[in-house]
Amino acid sequence: MKRLILFLNLLLIGAMVITACGTPATPALTTEAPVATEAPPVATEAPPVATEAPPVAEEPTAVVEEPPTTGKVKVTIFVGLGTGTDPEQITAENALAEKFNSTHDNIEIEFLIEPYDTSREKLLAMIAGGTAPQVIGPMGVETTAQFLDSLEDLTPYIQKDNYDLTDFYGPAATLNTYEGKNVGLPLGLYPTFIFYNEGAFDAAGVDYPTHDYNDTTWTMDKLREVAMLTTLDTNGNNATSADFDLTSIAQYGLDNSWETSRGWASSWAPENMGRPTTADYKTAIVNDSDWVTALQWYSDAIWKDHFMPDAASLTAMDPNGDLFVFGTLAMWTSQTWYMGESMMDLAFKWDIAPVPVNSKGVRIAPIDADVYAIAKDAKNKDEAWEVVKWLLEPENNLELCKIYYCMPARKSTEAAYNTFLTEMYPGIDLSVIFNAPTYLDVPNHESWVPDFGQVNDVLSQVQEKIWTADEEHNAQVLLDQATIDIQKILDEYWANH
Repeated sequence: MKRLILFLNLLLIGAMVITACGTPATPALTTEAPVATEAPPVATEAPPVATEAPPVAEEPTAVVEEPPTTGKVKVTIFVGLGTGTDPEQITAENALAEKFNSTHDNIEIEFLIEPYDTSREKLLAMIAGGTAPQVIGPMGVETTAQFLDSLEDLTPYIQKDNYDLTDFYGPAATLNTYEGKNVGLPLGLYPTFIFYNEGAFDAAGVDYPTHDYNDTTWTMDKLREVAMLTTLDTNGNNATSADFDLTSIAQYGLDNSWETSRGWASSWAPENMGRPTTADYKTAIVNDSDWVTALQWYSDAIWKDHFMPDAASLTAMDPNGDLFVFGTLAMWTSQTWYMGESMMDLAFKWDIAPVPVNSKGVRIAPIDADVYAIAKDAKNKDEAWEVVKWLLEPENNLELCKIYYCMPARKSTEAAYNTFLTEMYPGIDLSVIFNAPTYLDVPNHESWVPDFGQVNDVLSQVQEKIWTADEEHNAQVLLDQATIDIQKILDEYWANH
């Protein structure tokens, strides 16, 4: 998962900076999808992890206890590539299996739970061994892209059943469509927005951010201004003050270090959004003006304006890389999964605000999504499709998202999910969450590109240099070289495909 990878990389960078050791190459991501594909066209005004939620503590492979042989067709749901491996989640999944099995005469389901660290190898082995699980998920857009060639095109099933996609938010149902092949339908969405600490704003004497998506004065320039005013040293001086002490920062104004460079770029609405290539996937374009503007904004946030921590400062203040929960960060850009993991019983009041409008006047809220897919080589795929439809029925969609802390992908669940979140987080303006999917990024910042792992590795190294002291921080220089490196990867890929 991208957030786990980013945090581990960031922790490693911080440790290396502190100990003055050299920076090793970033490990390559997992296997590429071998099919060149096309994502949906970019939405007009607006369409991020993500994403899927980060994995939790690893446990041995677990399977829901199988009922006695009944003559039913068995459908296995493979869990482990994203969320769903927490003990409480497994209990809820077991209950869901019992619910399905008690109400269906011809199909029975089981959840096969595999720890995140071994889930990819396990799934690949099952596919290679002719025992592919029928349903795979929840998994994010990035993981779906990595397994693209192993997934069934759901388009014929959708067309055969005249399956209604209009209840899904915006283009969420087509996030995983490549060359007309839809390989995954969304269970839950993780839209991007800004968490803010009301006490941090009060201490700085700054008004809270707007919650109104129609307020176009909330721009990237305004975010920068507010972030500098809410960055305070131990003497209470903010980052705009001539007396501001860089060596004793007590509170930073903003952090977005758990997002990828593709997610960073998406907020500036490049021509191909977070996809680092042209629409035909043959030309690298990461040194275009929007990519450069986006990454330079973050570089300046760290090294010029000093409202965002560098790698060493972040890990020195909190080894877990999470300043917001400790009250030392005014604003934190993240998604709904963060609410489930970190926001219980905080010692300060907080709320949420939309992401800003960029310099084009466009608001982009990069989105992560968890989807269900069907393995292309699995047996009983018709039955698997029935199970996918059942899992995505509004009632079941809602129950799953309660345990996965995702926003249900179905609009018809909004009122019920609003009630659920209100009970958990009274006083929070939840309209910010429910309005965010209107502005999702298409193509998605986790979508497939040729030789996925190598391309993302190049971009991760760019981001790591921006975070790290004594490295190149000029985005144009970094992205010019990244364009050369990615173009070599693309040329090699297409020479063999």
